[in-house]
Amino acid sequence: MKRLLIFSLFFATACTHITRDVQPDAGPAIRRMSQEFAEAASSGNIDGMMAIYAYDALLLPPNAPEFRGPAAIRQYWSGMIGAKPKVTLTPVTILESCELATEIGRYELTIGPMKDEGKYVVTWRRTGGEWRAVADIFNSNKPPQM
Repeated sequence: MKRLLIFSLFFATACTHITRDVQPDAGPAIRRMSQEFAEAASSGNIDGMMAIYAYDALLLPPNAPEFRGPAAIRQYWSGMIGAKPKVTLTPVTILESCELATEIGRYELTIGPMKDEGKYVVTWRRTGGEWRAVADIFNSNKPPQM
């Protein structure tokens, strides 16, 4: 029993590591893809934005229902890029465990005179050697408007 517990603990932690500024694997790819996503959003390139998402991705924007799959996610983002946003994403922490990674970061968004800032979490899955977003959620730091 003791041997099984030790093996279980080793296996559970064997693939896990926390990265901040120097990433041995997932970090550089995820940081690059986040930058490319922000650039695509700011230039109105919906195809560039969609390039990060997996076929089964889920987008969870604030004050809206979930958007499941590429067609629904494309529909959501198409509405935003029509307003010509300026988007900045700043990954803060990337947690990696085997074939999954979680990116936690901050965003800044400007659409005309409206400015927003907040935080986001994206869960990434490595498939065929490439990282793709499977769950994407973000929310504002501003208080709700009533």
